[in-house]
Amino acid sequence: MRRLYRANPARAPLWLFMAHTGLRRGEVIGLEKISVVAGRLFVESDPDETGAGRTKSGKWQEVPLNRYARWALRHLPDPLVPMHKDTLSDWFKKDSARAEIGGHLHRLRHTFCAHMVMGGVPLRRVQILAGHADYGTTEKYYAHLTPDWDDGAVAKLRF
Repeated sequence: MRRLYRANPARAPLWLFMAHTGLRRGEVIGLEKISVVAGRLFVESDPDETGAGRTKSGKWQEVPLNRYARWALRHLPDPLVPMHKDTLSDWFKKDSARAEIGGHLHRLRHTFCAHMVMGGVPLRRVQILAGHADYGTTEKYYAHLTPDWDDGAVAKLRF
């Protein structure tokens, strides 16, 4: 992540914010700072003029902001990303190539989920924070990252 931030310091707050909130590109486009209440980010899912909501699940999403996300938010404009979602993806592609890490913008979302799981956050909580409509999605992509996900899990039994 540090290589990505150093690749384009002007966009580092944006990449940091996305990696620490797990927002999809469509959720961050047009997001305003007023969406933060008491240290928590509320992503609306009211349908726009096309009938599509901002969140993929169609539900409101609430994400607590850690100190990194709060720092990044202070360094971002309002609205945070006032351009088309494809422009955001193009920026990431350019910055990730410069950082020699490759990948797509969705990588920041995977980083958010994976690091929570590796840190011991229960999969159900990761599902809620990521806004996955189906628990199976969270389980499919992240269960293998849980600490002691195999032998260590059964070693904890004491009866």
